[in-house]
Amino acid sequence: MKFHLLKPLYTTTLIATILSGAAPVLAAPADAGASEAAAAAPAEISDLTLEQAIEKAITSSIDLRLLKLDSDSAYYTTRLTLLGTKATKVDSIKTLSSAKSKFETEADAIRDYKVAESNWKIQENNVRLNVHKAYFDVLAAKEKADLQKKYVEMMNGDNNNDAQETLRELEAKYREALAKLNQLMNEKSDKEWNLAAVNYSAFQLLPVDEYKKTAYERRPDLVKASAEKAFYQAKVNYISQYASLSTYPGRIAQIELTKAELLLQTAQRKADQEIAANYEKVIQAKQAMEESSASQKSAEERYRQTYIDYLNGKASASELADRKEKWLDSIAESIDSAYQYNVAVATLQYSIGF
Repeated sequence: MKFHLLKPLYTTTLIATILSGAAPVLAAPADAGASEAAAAAPAEISDLTLEQAIEKAITSSIDLRLLKLDSDSAYYTTRLTLLGTKATKVDSIKTLSSAKSKFETEADAIRDYKVAESNWKIQENNVRLNVHKAYFDVLAAKEKADLQKKYVEMMNGDNNNDAQETLRELEAKYREALAKLNQLMNEKSDKEWNLAAVNYSAFQLLPVDEYKKTAYERRPDLVKASAEKAFYQAKVNYISQYASLSTYPGRIAQIELTKAELLLQTAQRKADQEIAANYEKVIQAKQAMEESSASQKSAEERYRQTYIDYLNGKASASELADRKEKWLDSIAESIDSAYQYNVAVATLQYSIGF
């Protein structure tokens, strides 16, 4: 994103304002009509963390609540089924029909619960990822809009259509991002929040195989596929014990088990590929963020040096303005790189199963 310069800085006041800190000081939202704003009571803006945003989105989703109810119902139904089959002692089972009545019924009930729970978790994790992205969108959009607003304000009323248009575009993107986040939380589209910053810079990557191992136990799609395999494995087990796998039911059970195993392997391979790709994206995004931060520091130092040269008559006002523009651009790039890194980390967590 290019920041539009209004004109070269001919006074030292604005330059000193910018150079007063190592990092840019972002402006508070500008008043629309000073006298009216002073008379009106300021709107209350609530604080919001990423975790709170996720909780709001989860608890306000009717679809999620319905899936959770399905999961809870399946849980209690499974408990009732297992209590019923518990009365049948293994020693009392003599026929294939009796074995099916106990073992297949139990395995089927457990599968039903695992599938219902996985369906709920799949949707919940989708909501979590969407909130992560929307939250980061709002943070980045707000930072960019505030940066441009601060720049415009420092011009002391000087007019420049390009700079004002850039500000309007950035503010529109912020409102769009805010509306998306609010929609996920079932809030009014224009509701403002004081969003807490999210800092993943200290996030430590584990070996990629550790994430794959965790995903096999946590990812709901893999839990679901494992439950299917466990069901058909139970069928093969009781048929082999109380009849023969060479019978038609035995052969059918083996075919079904083989299919379930292949489907689980397919799901695991898909998970492995997603984790490996997202793992690499985190590495690349972190490197880009570090490079962007270094570039920002270099651009700021060059701008400071040019300011000193300008005061000593060794640099022109246009050179100073060019350095300032490059510094502002470097800040915008740092905001973008931090956003990309945060999204990359969240996406990796999603591919593991949160």
